[in-house]
Amino acid sequence: MSRSSKALISRRFLLAGLGVATLGAAGCQVRPLYGDAAPGSGLNASPTRAALAGISIDPPADRVTQLVRNELFFGVDSGAAPTRYRLALRATSAEETLGVSGTGAAFARSVRVTATYQLFVLGEDQPLASNTVFSNASYDSVEQRFANQRAAQDAQARAAREVAAIIEAQLAATLAD
Repeated sequence: MSRSSKALISRRFLLAGLGVATLGAAGCQVRPLYGDAAPGSGLNASPTRAALAGISIDPPADRVTQLVRNELFFGVDSGAAPTRYRLALRATSAEETLGVSGTGAAFARSVRVTATYQLFVLGEDQPLASNTVFSNASYDSVEQRFANQRAAQDAQARAAREVAAIIEAQLAATLAD
């Protein structure tokens, strides 16, 4: 078989494969999570965004829950929409040593923020959605105590931001249906 006929056959197989992939994807539905599917509509017109704005978040009991709540508050609770849902939120934080130097001093540490939430429709006792999510953030430990405290707090804030983003996406997916 000549080189040009092999190239022609491989192109045909490539086109046939693309055709099969296109037919397989034709049954899939892709729609925006936060946006409205109507052309020209902005994110503020989205029913999902309006539902997220109707979530009231319970007051925090500790600093870690406050960090997660603050991040969620900016993404979820606008205060302008009527409250239709209540979010019960509890977060915890734990530190772990990732590496130890030759002298036994920790040089790499990790902070894990774990948050458990329950979304309730106002006036109902059964949660509409609930889950436990977590995120890790690492930092380098040095010989200065204040620097280690600040690095741990920064890592905790990074992990709380990530947890809040996961919770917001899960709430949006729940309220989009």
